[in-house]
Amino acid sequence: MGKPRIAVVGAGRVGCYVGGNLARAAQVTLVGRAPTIDAIAAHGLTVVNLKGQRTVTPASDLTLATEPSAVAGASLVLITTKAADTFHAVQQIAPFLRAETVLVSLQNGLRNSEVIDEALESIFPSRAERPLVLRGMVPFNVVSRPDATYVQTTSGTIVVMDHPRIDPFVDAAERAGLTIHRHPDMRAVLAAKLLLNLNNAINALSGLSLREELLDRDYRRVLAACQEEALAVMRVARVRPSKLTPLPPRAMPTVLRTPTPVFVALSRAALAIGPGARSSMADDLDSGRPTEIDELQGAIVRLGEQHHVATPVCRRVTELVRDAEAAGPQRIPWTGKRLRKAVAS
Repeated sequence: MGKPRIAVVGAGRVGCYVGGNLARAAQVTLVGRAPTIDAIAAHGLTVVNLKGQRTVTPASDLTLATEPSAVAGASLVLITTKAADTFHAVQQIAPFLRAETVLVSLQNGLRNSEVIDEALESIFPSRAERPLVLRGMVPFNVVSRPDATYVQTTSGTIVVMDHPRIDPFVDAAERAGLTIHRHPDMRAVLAAKLLLNLNNAINALSGLSLREELLDRDYRRVLAACQEEALAVMRVARVRPSKLTPLPPRAMPTVLRTPTPVFVALSRAALAIGPGARSSMADDLDSGRPTEIDELQGAIVRLGEQHHVATPVCRRVTELVRDAEAAGPQRIPWTGKRLRKAVAS
């Protein structure tokens, strides 16, 4: 049996890291922006896991493209774009997909699989002829370097929807040494990931590394308040988040509020963070790109409105991130004390 053909659409930090690992056991196509693709063409693709193990894939062993037509012939397509780009990206690749293609969303947010399905409708009006869309989740942070090196900086295991047609992907990942877990309830998994991702905005506003930010109790208190609002909304919406960390979801706000020495003792796994690791939202602000705040705190605000649950802290954090987007390079980082006061947490 030959290697499966896997395409990664929106190949950025996460997409290149996953693709670089899979290249050991699959024929991988990376579809991304020109600067990313050009860097890989010049240097090859290097991925470094949390243990420091490096894997280098020569550019000649990859198919590198900026055009959506490059997905043609792939049996599996991983969608790793920013959530706001999902609909447009899938509409572009849809004419080159087959009914037997499997699409897996490895994105932040709760709604991406539905958005992918909506984008496919215009090309595949019949659901029976439409590619299968499955949810997935990448819990860890990845940082990139100009020489096309992608480094995992936090812990966690990729999770995908448990489905018979996902087997070739999981098998290829296992042969490549990349652990992937199957889960029957991805809604619960994505809800748990959203709780963790609420820190992306706090980290972006702080201007600090993830580790520095998490060691500041004031930032943690703001995060705890956001998580409490999210948990309240999820409770009313009857969404029970999975346990992705040693701490159960409902215990996280309490632990975040503890004094820093206690937090460190209780959260050693959470603090297994590589040096210089920051949230992708922080990089988006630095680069002048739109952030995913609408799919993080913004998603909690929308759910709160739907279920009549107040979410004032998430709403205020959303506003502050939008202000930071508008300010661009002139924005002033928020200290933990100022941020806590600004959101009244």
